[in-house]
Amino acid sequence: MLNVIIFLGSPGSGKGTQAAKLSSTFDYKHISIGDMLRDNVERKTDLGLKTSEFVDSGELVPDDLIIQVVGKFFEDFSSNKDDKVILDGFPRTEPQALALEKIINDLDITLTSVIFLNVQDDEVISRLSERGREDDSPELVLNRLNVYRDQTEPLLEYYKNKNILNEIDGNRLPELVFGEISELIGVEA
Repeated sequence: MLNVIIFLGSPGSGKGTQAAKLSSTFDYKHISIGDMLRDNVERKTDLGLKTSEFVDSGELVPDDLIIQVVGKFFEDFSSNKDDKVILDGFPRTEPQALALEKIINDLDITLTSVIFLNVQDDEVISRLSERGREDDSPELVLNRLNVYRDQTEPLLEYYKNKNILNEIDGNRLPELVFGEISELIGVEA
């Protein structure tokens, strides 16, 4: 059965870093929705043209577009029944979470854990300013944090009510965070 882990957290919380490390160390398939969207924007695909204004402004891409991308991925990937997938950057809203739940149920996929990397705002701003990406300007970072609070933080309660939310202090060194994640999902770092 295909097993899925979701990483939740604000921009700059370390989701991508931790997902990449899990992917390379324990053979998880890392699916970064942000990377998928940026790649589509750069390649000027139909999806990229539809999403570029949202990516450029720091706003969330509309749910229907994101759900299409994720649904297509899982339809194509669900035949690999023994694989493990990390979703980084999805879901970001409650409608996306509900759509993901439907996709998971329809394709007989197991959501094994939702990991919330909790990082303080000042640490997020410091981390993002060091990355040097165009979409990490201070104004866009503050906007992304506000959008995150409004639209993504409610998912914490949603997954907590389903008893699959695990909160990890993401303010610590990446190695310590990775060790705790590894222990949580039952693998040894």
